[in-house]
Amino acid sequence: MNDAMKISVRRRLLLAGQSCFLLLLCIGLIATSSGSSSALAASRVSVVDSVSQDLIPVLQMDILPSPGTVQEFAKSTLNKLAAEAPFTAWKDAGIEYYPLGPGTHSWLVNVMKGEQRIGYMIISATDQGGYMLSEYGAGTYGLPYSLLELRQFLVQEGLIPSSFTGKINLTALYAPLLPVWKIAIDDKTIFINASVPQVLPWTLSKAEEVLKGQQTETDVITNLTTDLSPLSAYQSGGTDDPYKDIMWLTSPKLLAVGGDNIAALIRPKESIAYQAAGRNDIVGAPFMITGYQNWLPASNKTQAINNMPTVYAASGPEGRRYLPLTALQAIGTLHKLPDKNIYK
Repeated sequence: MNDAMKISVRRRLLLAGQSCFLLLLCIGLIATSSGSSSALAASRVSVVDSVSQDLIPVLQMDILPSPGTVQEFAKSTLNKLAAEAPFTAWKDAGIEYYPLGPGTHSWLVNVMKGEQRIGYMIISATDQGGYMLSEYGAGTYGLPYSLLELRQFLVQEGLIPSSFTGKINLTALYAPLLPVWKIAIDDKTIFINASVPQVLPWTLSKAEEVLKGQQTETDVITNLTTDLSPLSAYQSGGTDDPYKDIMWLTSPKLLAVGGDNIAALIRPKESIAYQAAGRNDIVGAPFMITGYQNWLPASNKTQAINNMPTVYAASGPEGRRYLPLTALQAIGTLHKLPDKNIYK
């Protein structure tokens, strides 16, 4: 266990304020353990987390009936994605629908294999009365709106006092490009990034303003673009950590990134950074883009492509979230490391 985690454990012990019995129990576990210091620390984490999490009321999202148009679009999109990597496990998968506020403007579509979530899509209403694919991704962990990750975050950050016996009201929201948890604990309301859990520095008025935003509907998959199908997604294997080398901050923004040049920008083992200067909090930035998936007319998938593809960028940790490239550039900017910047 690393030093940061050990510090976190000590802080959790202080915040928990457990009874003498629990302290004696922890001492007993440590005294009877044989092996390395990491094994001892693991025992302490197990005891503290299990006791603390038992104090948190059940966190859940309710499945609700969704409009028929949403279901048709979701099933059609799932079937298209299931034909290409890394979404082939979606074949014959089940679907669960959860409303996302404000005003049920969007729907979280969980892709299920039995009881396990193996992917997700977020479908949002458009101004034209249709629906668009706001984002999607595959995997069994690290996906937006994970109740398990939220529960762990609340425990680790001490956001729920150990003596808490009240009620938690949990609401799933969606702002353009940002999944959000709204949590009301007694008379306190906090907003949490539901993709990579962190507390958002928002007041109620700031949250209302952000959540009113409209995602651009240009170059996205909609229920009206039924002729578009995805190619296999590309992942470069480049770094997904925007803080590993922050020299990208000195690089000028890349202009007009699209289907005609994104392959040249994200070569194997390379990635590009995304930020929304002065408002990173409203999109969960900065983060890295480590790949992409092109959507093309089905008739053109095996032919020379004259029209530009619709591009979704593989974003964030392990490139699990596929976000519309045009929507990203409408809010923020893309950057390469200076020594690899082709736009010098």
